[in-house]
Formats: sequence, C-alpha cells, structure tokens
Amino acid sequence: MSKCVFYNMLQALSLVLLLVPSVYAKYPIQNFSPFDYRAGNQNIAFAQNRDMSLFVANNLGLLSYNGVAWEGRALQTGKKQRSVAFQEQSNRLYVGSQGDFGYFEADWSYTSLLEKVPEGKRNFDDVWEVFIHETAVYFCTFNGIYIYEGDTLRVVEYAGGLERSFFVDGRLYSQSRTGRLLILESGNFVAAFPQNNTNDIIAGIVPHNQGMIIFYNSGVIEFTNTFGVQAIYPNLSQALRGKYVNHILHLSDNRLAISTQTAGLFLFHLKENSIEQITTEEGLETNACLRAFEDFSGNLWVGMQNGIAVVYINSPMRFLSQEIGLEGSGYDALEMEEGTYYTTSNGIYFLLNGQTKAQFLSGTEGPAYGLQTIGGRIYAGHHTGLFLLNGSIAQRVASTDGLWQIKPLRSNPRYAIAGSYSGLYLFEIKGNQLEFVQKISGFEETSRFFEEDSHGDIWVGQYYKGLFKLRLDSALTQVEVLQFQGQGTISTDNQIVLSTINNELSLATNAGVYQLNLVDNVLEKADLFYDEIGEQPVYLFEQDNQRNVHVLADDRVGFFKQISPKNYAFVPSSLFQLRYFLNNDLLSMSTDTSDGVLFSANNGFIHYNPDLETRAKNATPLLVQSIVSVNQDSVVYRRSPFKEETSEITKLSLSKHAKVVQFNMEAFQYNNLNDLQFRYYLKGLDEDFGDWTTSSMKEYTNLKDGNYEFIAQTRDFLGEITTSQPVSFTLNPPFYKSLFAKIIYVLVGLVLLYLLSRVQKKKYKKKAADLEAENEKAIALREENFSKMEMVWEAERKAEQERLQAIEREKEQELTILKAEKMESELRHLNNLLAASTMNLVVKNEFIENIKGGLQDVQRKGQNKETKQAIEQIVQEIDTTLRLQEDWEQFEHHFDQVHGDFLSRLRRDFPKLSPNDQKLCAFLRLNLNTKEIANIMNVSSRGVEIARYRLRKKLGLEKGANLAKTILEY
Repeated sequence: MSKCVFYNMLQALSLVLLLVPSVYAKYPIQNFSPFDYRAGNQNIAFAQNRDMSLFVANNLGLLSYNGVAWEGRALQTGKKQRSVAFQEQSNRLYVGSQGDFGYFEADWSYTSLLEKVPEGKRNFDDVWEVFIHETAVYFCTFNGIYIYEGDTLRVVEYAGGLERSFFVDGRLYSQSRTGRLLILESGNFVAAFPQNNTNDIIAGIVPHNQGMIIFYNSGVIEFTNTFGVQAIYPNLSQALRGKYVNHILHLSDNRLAISTQTAGLFLFHLKENSIEQITTEEGLETNACLRAFEDFSGNLWVGMQNGIAVVYINSPMRFLSQEIGLEGSGYDALEMEEGTYYTTSNGIYFLLNGQTKAQFLSGTEGPAYGLQTIGGRIYAGHHTGLFLLNGSIAQRVASTDGLWQIKPLRSNPRYAIAGSYSGLYLFEIKGNQLEFVQKISGFEETSRFFEEDSHGDIWVGQYYKGLFKLRLDSALTQVEVLQFQGQGTISTDNQIVLSTINNELSLATNAGVYQLNLVDNVLEKADLFYDEIGEQPVYLFEQDNQRNVHVLADDRVGFFKQISPKNYAFVPSSLFQLRYFLNNDLLSMSTDTSDGVLFSANNGFIHYNPDLETRAKNATPLLVQSIVSVNQDSVVYRRSPFKEETSEITKLSLSKHAKVVQFNMEAFQYNNLNDLQFRYYLKGLDEDFGDWTTSSMKEYTNLKDGNYEFIAQTRDFLGEITTSQPVSFTLNPPFYKSLFAKIIYVLVGLVLLYLLSRVQKKKYKKKAADLEAENEKAIALREENFSKMEMVWEAERKAEQERLQAIEREKEQELTILKAEKMESELRHLNNLLAASTMNLVVKNEFIENIKGGLQDVQRKGQNKETKQAIEQIVQEIDTTLRLQEDWEQFEHHFDQVHGDFLSRLRRDFPKLSPNDQKLCAFLRLNLNTKEIANIMNVSSRGVEIARYRLRKKLGLEKGANLAKTILEY
C-alpha cells in the first residue's frame, strides 16, 4: 500500500471520527421563512443593538426582530441591502446597499452619505461589508474602502480593485483581485503577508498563533504569518471541498461557524479539532447558508438563500432519535466502553462507538425498559421478560408478564429482585450470570418503581395506588405487606414516583416531594427541596452521578445543584421549553451517560448537560414597543431602537377618544422563540395578572376616563418571569367631565345662587311693601265707602220712614174721605213703593256683603295687628245690619201680594230660572228700564242686556217677541 493511499485512508477515518458528534445529537433549531418576515431572499448580514434588537440585511430592505415580531424597512431607493452594523456611540444603524450607504437613526429616519462621497468616486456597486471601529465606519466595496468618521468621508482605493474585506483584531484586511492579502495602514493598502499560493477568493480570516488562518471559497485552509504560508486542518479542508465556503465566523467559545453554499453549516472546534455539520437533516430549511451571526445570548443566526434560522448552539439539550437510527419513544440508556445501549417503545438498540447509526437488536421487538449491569453483564427489562445484552446480541434469560427493571439486593448480594407488571421476581446471582428462581408471592401490584431500604424492606411506589412497604421472608420467596403510618398523608389516587436521593428513599407526589423517615415509619417533607417546588404535581425526582437532583413538575423544571451535602441551589432548566416533548407515559431519566443525562422523549431521547445551563441564561429586558389608540388609528408611544431609553416611560396622557388601547411588547427571548408566554395587568381595571398567553399584544376596550398603570410579564424557556417597567397613563375625560369644567360649573353655580338670592330678596321686599300699601289703601277705601254708604242708608231710611209716616197720616186723614177704589189704588201704589224700597235695601245689602268679604280677605293677608282688629270690628257691625235673605223674602212676599203670586207662578212654570233671572223678571214687572236695573243689580247695561237675552231663551220666547210686555202680561 502506498503512503499516499494510506494517508488518504487515515484522513478519511479521522474525518468520520470527527463527524461523529454531528450525527450523535442535533441542536434545537428555529426556522423563519420569507412568509414569516415578509421580505425577499438572500439574508446576508446581521447586527444587534444594546437592547438586543436584531437587524438583518435582506434583498427587499432591512429587517428587524424583537423576539416577538418581524418588521421590514425598505429604503426609498428600493435597493438591496448587503451589509449592516450598529454603532453604540452614535445610536446609529449603518447600512450598505447597491450604490449607496448611510444610516438609520431616531424613528427609523434614513440618511444617505452618498452626497459626501467625492464626485468621481460615486460609481460603485454593492457595499458588501460595514465595519465599525471606535468612531470610524468602513464601507467596503470592490472599488475601494469608504471611511466615514466625524462628519467627513474619505476613500481608499487599490489599483486593480478589491475582492472581500475583513476586520480582524481592530485592523482592516482586503484581498486584491490578484489574490494578495492586503492590510490598511496609515490610509494605504500594503501587503499583509508573503504572497499566497492560490488565487482563490478568501471567505474568512481567523487570528491564530500570531498569524492568520485563511479560509477560501474552495475549501482550502492556510495558515500564514511573516514566515510564510502552509496548509492547515486537512480534515476540515477535505470536508469543505466542493461545498463553496461563503463565510467564517469566530465564535466566543473558540469554535468556528462555517457557512457553505451547498452543505449547510459546519461548527469546528479549534482546540478539540472536531467538526459538527448542521444541514437540512438536522433541521435547516435549506443547505444554502450565506452568513452566520452570534447574538448576545450565544445563539447562532444563519442567513440563508431563502430564510433565516437560529441554532441554539449553547443549548444544554440535544435530540437523539432517528438521526442515529432510534425508533419509538425512549425509556433508558446505558453507556459502556464498547458503545451505548438504548431501550425504546420499539425494542433495544446498540450504538457501537465510531458508528453513526444504532443497530436494532433482533428478537427484542416490543416495549423495552430499564437497563442494569449485574456481575459485569448488561440486562434489560422488556415487555416479554428479561434480556441479557452483549453488543449486537440480545438473549432472553427469563420470560415474565412484563419486567420493568432489575436490581441487586444490598441486604443479600447473592440475589436480585425484578419489578414486573404484576409484582416481584427473584433471581439468583451465580458468578456473572443470573438465574431465574421464582415469582415472589404475596404482592400482585405493578412494580415499576421499587427501592430497598437500609433494613432490607422493599418499598414499591404504585403510580395510582400509593406506597407499599414489603418485608421479605427468610427464603426471599414471599413478602408481607406492612402497615405504613404515613400513608394517610399522601393521596393514593395520584402519582407516586419512588427514587433514592442522597441514599434516602424519596417520593414525588401530586403535592410536592417527600422523604421516608424509617425510624418513625412516617413520611416527611423533603426540606432541602420542598419549598422551592411547592405543593404541585411532580412527575420526576431523581439524582444524577454528579449528585444534581433533577425535578420536573407542572410549572417548575430544573435541577438542584449540590453546593454541600445539605445545601442545594435550584437552577431552572432549558428542558422547560421541551417538557411537552418528553415521554409523559413512561417518563424516566438515564444517568449512566457521559456529559449529562438522558430524558425519555416521545421520539427518542433528549440529552441534557447541566454544566451548559448557565451559558444559556441571559438576562433580557421586557419592553413596551408601542402603545396604539386603535379606534383613532394613532400611535401614542413607540420605542426607538436607535436611542438610549430611560428605564421608565414618562406618564402618558391619552385623548378622551382613545377608547381602545393596544400595548405591543418586545421580549428579546431568542433562546425560546417557540415557548415565550406573556401575561398582563392593568391597574385601575384588573384585579390581578391575567392568564398566560402566547400573544405579545394586549388590547383594552371601552376604558373609562381615569388613571391606569400597565405592567407585563414574560415567562421564558427556563420558567423564569421577567416584569416590565410600569407604564402610567391617564385617559382624559371629555371636557364636560374635566376638572376645569367642574371648576367652571362650581363658579357659575355660585354666581347664579348669589344673583338668584339677591333677586328673590329684592322681589320679596317689594312684594311685601306693595302688599302692605295695597292693604292699607283697600282698608282706607273700604272704610270711607262704608261710612258714606252708612250715612246714605241712614238718610234714606229716615227719609223713607218720614215719608211713610206722612203717607200714613195722610191715609188716615183722607181714609174716610177717599173712596174705596181710590184707597185701593193708593195702597197698590204704596205697596209698589215699598217693594222698590225693599229691593233697594236688598241690593245695598248685597253690596255690603261683598265689602264684608273683601275686608275679611284683607284681614287674613294683612300683617298689622291693629288693622286686623279694626277690620274685625267693622265686619261685626256689618253682620248686625245684614239681613239679605230676609229682605229678599220680605220683598217676594209683598211683591206676590201686589202682583198675584207672580214669582211663585214663575218658579212653577219655569223651574230652570236662577235667582238672578227671577229678580230680573221682578224688575221688568215693575217696568224698570235697563239703566235702573243695572244700578240695582250692580252690573253694567251690557250685562243687563246679556241677562235679558238669556232670559228670553229660558222663557222660550220667539224672535221678535217683547220680553217686557210678556212679563207684564204674565
């Protein structure tokens, strides 16, 4: 065999050995398609600012990502974006595109620097790189380097043009068109090292041992320094050949991320000289990787031809399943010198060291369970019994009704006990072999979890039936089920998972974790762990070989790292984000593996390395990205990624019309893109935080005016909660409810009350004065009228009496002389006069009665006591003189005597006539004219005419009939 062939075989073998890690486990990967970020293809460059916002140069513009949502920013020119870099000092995002470069700042306002370029230097195509060093910004093109510093811009060119440019250790390197590596010094390009031996295009430069490792597109790798050039890392070079290397990224953990056009991404550890390859088989959407970028959390972002991926290279978790030939849900694993054994729901597998695919062991079809070494041999529990494993050969050594696991007895090392679907089995250890003895009688419950205590008793945790304490007889063939005093402290209708922690029997229950006190035969809280976990269902509670205690509960996933024998610190686990990928049917943890533990998963296993957990933790802020008044379609607040924000947002004042307010959050949790949760609390509306949700937007509707305070929380992949700074805002009331309006209302009300009080007071005084004057005037007038009428009445009465006396005297003197007829005529005449006089008195009495009523009204309304007493005396005098009804009746009597019962007949024939109608008829009978009647009845002449008209209708007179004649003739 020639040396060349032998060398090539060794090289190929080393390549296989180096590639083993890439097929042994795969990283968690999250992909974003153009549909997700809504832009074009070719994602070429990345940048990140202090707030951890991510920026990506895309063919259709600039993309930004805040851990929750993508946003696109297309330049006005519509040119493709080729490069991007963020400068902390100026808070500017510098970008390079086709024939242009500039920067974004403030609220995404773009400033082009093309005008600062000298006229003759503006004819360039794409700006492929942007580098920032201190205050200088380097825009790299194939024509030259454009350096912007302060407010000036200068151009450095090289005869013949340039290829790619690189920034290494604070210095700019470029490759000339002829392949020579140049360095920029004092404003000019000079040769960096001796002439390279290849004309290939350089893909990347990595500083190494006072020299440079140069990667070429072809896959060639050279180490160059002042002493010359030599090939290096032939195994990696061989793996990269023909893949077209696009970009090299030197990671913070001294690995290299190598982006290729056709073979995905390679991770190369410079110190360990190991290679991992990440392709579409490991989860990438495409193998066309253009560039990689490491964010502040140590995650690797990959810009691809048609998408973006984030690879969690610092994740403590790896997936083991079909990529290494495992099928089915995982259960247990055991790593030995020759290789690793795996049991799954499909059977038993063996992965020989140096191989990339595990081999299925024939005859083990069906669910396989626990792995155990006894006497130097490997045994596996199986649905059909117990198997002895030896490399790729599996031999059933016992047939049972399903065997979970087997363990040697510490109290009797010559024997081992196996837990099965229906109790326990006894095996004898003879040398390095196991021999089946018999099934142990006295207990028929499934025994997946069982442990032996220091007294030799066997404890069985039955998942749904509780905890059992079993005591073996001396022959080890029968058990007695003993009473356990602590049984009542555990609910027996929920899970009981039994394990050994720090050599003490421990239980995971539906109400936290407990440990057995064998001295008092009681169950006690596991003080070292209980407070951290709390009273919640616990599904796994086991200790690994590093004495870390792993726990998986409803909302608490992690491990207790041992500081000292009695001191543990809880470390939240990244496994929290994959808890739904775990085998919830038969959850288990395998500790017999290197670099961590294996958890049984729905599909294979999840490899977990606790030592890498702290690298995955990275404090990230939770910020309010924007506040929007939805119904007004206006942005109330928007955070700018280009200026340093204070930790608190100034209290906001929202319009009275902002009835629908929307809060949009930024979380920057790039370690957990698929499992980020939010909850919100609006003080002034909510009583407490709401339920967890995956939505980064919270909208409130129909808010009433008032003061509010908004707080958001996120729960990350470690189960850790981050709280945002509170945002206080006031929803202003409408003007009619504002404080200013209320002040106006109060002032106007006070003024109106004052004016109303004054008006009412003035009006009251005037009314009282007027009323008093009217009262006095009325009293005086009535007194005067009364006095005059009294004098008239008295004079008339006296005159009438004197006239009557004279008539009587004359009648007596002439009685004997006059004839009877004349005497009768005179008597009739006298009676007529008497009737008239009597009628006159009636009218006057009615008038006096009216005056009496008026005086009484004045008496009631008056305020003067003396006046009231005077009026009362006048009323009493009037009462003594009034005889209205008697006078009228006297008049009727005399009138009927003279006129032949005129009024009696009239009432009989016309019963609807009123007293006034009757009086009018009497006055007409006396042949009085209208004026006389008006004076007597104290009405106007018009009133008499109206009364006559009504009387005609009541008497039923026809038109043209004479009323007075009718009355006289009646």
